[in-house]
Amino acid sequence: MSARPDQPPIEQARALAGWLAGPRSRALQRALVGRRERVLDVGSGHGIVTAELARRAAGETVALDIDEAALAGDEYPAGAVRVCGDARALPFHDASFDLLLFQNVLLWVGDAEQAVAEAARVLAPGGALVALEPDYGGMMEHPDLGLRVIWLDALERAGADPLIGRQLPGLCEAAGLRPWVELAHIPAHAEAEALALLLGLPLTPGERRLVEGARPIIAAAAGGWSVFLHVPYFLVVAHRD
Repeated sequence: MSARPDQPPIEQARALAGWLAGPRSRALQRALVGRRERVLDVGSGHGIVTAELARRAAGETVALDIDEAALAGDEYPAGAVRVCGDARALPFHDASFDLLLFQNVLLWVGDAEQAVAEAARVLAPGGALVALEPDYGGMMEHPDLGLRVIWLDALERAGADPLIGRQLPGLCEAAGLRPWVELAHIPAHAEAEALALLLGLPLTPGERRLVEGARPIIAAAAGGWSVFLHVPYFLVVAHRD
């Protein structure tokens, strides 16, 4: 088990950011990222997506993470402001930002309702919240390798909410935002590397053996479609009037 299941090693974080690159780009484009002058990356981790925001936004990008050590990473772009803080109690004034991003963060915060309410508080009128969060309850696999149940159980043991995706639209609406919702279109060949994220969670010995046994099955597919693993992601762009 990883010391911090919510903070995968940098190579895994790069892979995850890459898998979500297309949906994230669409969502940010819909949120008019190129016109945004005050951008907040909540739960920025290693800073991989912070660098993308800094390239695309029109003004200052601020990265916030609860882990001070993560904020010291080399992936952060020059000029990005780094702030150590909790998504459930953002250390910023009301209406401080015109774009805010969550990616695989509300999954882990423990109180997503409070985190979304805080996001709405710090958004300026006309601002947008962009969220990309998974919903493991809708995971599809073929053939059935038993991984869906393991993901659900292991995430709950680690303190995550594996069904956060389906809750996002309602949480945004309750916070006074107007959500636009899409299920991300990211079906892809199964990759054995994705199981490294699962192996970083608290697994029982039996679950670990099953996951390890799935790796050669996925590897033998050699990037083909004979093995299919898909976790749906909810894309939400929610505007503040």
